[in-house]
Amino acid sequence: MGRSQCAAGSRLVESSRTRYVLHVAGRASVFLNTGRWIEFVSVGDTLHDLRLQGFTVVEGAVPDRLCDGVLDAMREAVGLEVDDPSTWGRVSAEIDQVPLWSSQAQWEVRQLPQLHALWSSIRGRSDLWASLNTCRFTPPWREGLADALAIHFDMDPHDQTQQWFPGIVALTDAGVGEGGFCCVPSLFADPQRWSHDWPTMPWGTEYRPVIDQAVDPIIEVPLRKGDLLIFDSHLPHGSVRNTSTRPRVVFNLELHPLGTDEELVERLADIEAGRCPPWFRWKPGHDRLDPQMLELTALGERLLGSRSW
Repeated sequence: MGRSQCAAGSRLVESSRTRYVLHVAGRASVFLNTGRWIEFVSVGDTLHDLRLQGFTVVEGAVPDRLCDGVLDAMREAVGLEVDDPSTWGRVSAEIDQVPLWSSQAQWEVRQLPQLHALWSSIRGRSDLWASLNTCRFTPPWREGLADALAIHFDMDPHDQTQQWFPGIVALTDAGVGEGGFCCVPSLFADPQRWSHDWPTMPWGTEYRPVIDQAVDPIIEVPLRKGDLLIFDSHLPHGSVRNTSTRPRVVFNLELHPLGTDEELVERLADIEAGRCPPWFRWKPGHDRLDPQMLELTALGERLLGSRSW
């Protein structure tokens, strides 16, 4: 294995496997684990990673051409281009989320059979819907832009009726300190230390644990283009500030159990009208209408809900 410099004078071990960088008190050292590709390594290993540390990485899960297709759709829809800094200001300064949720290019990724096989194994069932999530475009940070996401739970971690396995597809490479995903696996593994006392803000309850990095190190997970990271919704996670000179771009997606008949009616009506899901409509730019003529496979139609399982 060779070595190379990463951020702020820290060292990062390079290998053929996925790299995880351990941040303790502002310094980076090395924490290695294995990334896994579902067709080449047993699904049991991927499930083991999720149960043990709260996340797993599937290297090269999405072909480059499909990643490029989503980047092209982003350019056509809102004018954002990875290689053109003059366009980077078109992403909201409040949140680095791109109002793109149902393009053909996104559905080409969602309906990949290997992704369906992976989430089916995680969920223990094959009848799933694809979430209508959007993309994130994180330009190099400067004053006035949205900052990194603080470590948080997506929901009350003590609510065992809520269980999600969100995914992040890297559309660009994102190394150490380049706006990527970070998390706290040691706290995930010790539910007895999860707080019951959460602050209430004007917009609702925030599930932000107080992190002592001497006890619970924050791990940053660099990804390469086409890699897929899946994490358990009970994993405290966030992002790091992008200190590079290029944007970090990802596509958020998840395959999850079917909703109710009423939710299906609303979902199909939103798709036909080009509306984003209601829980996103408060975000800047997400009130636009973007109807699409989708060409889906039989699997894609089932993941949408327009064909029965």
